[in-house]
Amino acid sequence: MRLTGRGVTLLLAALLIVVLTAGAAAAWALGRQRVDTSTGSVGYAAGPSADRSIRMVGGADDHPRAEDIRDVLQGYFDSINNRDYAAWVSTVSAAQSSAQDPQRWAKEYSTSVDSNLVVTAVSDDPLRARIKFTSQQSVELAPPTLPADCIDWDVTYLLSDTDHGLVLSGIDPSAQSMTACG
Repeated sequence: MRLTGRGVTLLLAALLIVVLTAGAAAAWALGRQRVDTSTGSVGYAAGPSADRSIRMVGGADDHPRAEDIRDVLQGYFDSINNRDYAAWVSTVSAAQSSAQDPQRWAKEYSTSVDSNLVVTAVSDDPLRARIKFTSQQSVELAPPTLPADCIDWDVTYLLSDTDHGLVLSGIDPSAQSMTACG
């Protein structure tokens, strides 16, 4: 069977509809799995501050585990700001702490001061918390991809339960950004 010009046009149109429908379905499915970022900027203004306490905004404090999440994040950032490796180890999973020996950790965080800590979203399956914060550090100890003395972060931490309570177990790599303070 040979297709005429009109037949080819109809075939290509049908194929285009199938491809567009499949793409739309895939985009919808992918979009359903992403963390809701609609409350990402509620109650947050970028930049360093004197406030080093965890604040929860945009409904994050309504989550059933909000207090546990606030406590582990406060312990995590306090340990960095106070240069307390032992306290830091108690806030992260064994896999996280085993990747950082005390000397390396002390060097990497020796100039870090984290402030303006705002949890903007909490979600489940897996449990995760989106937090925006500002980190000040010497340029030499900044991330190599952004050598700046002040960085505004937007990070989603993964959290998990252990025998000793809730800990940070990693960072969602698809939900992380950093910009120089400005």
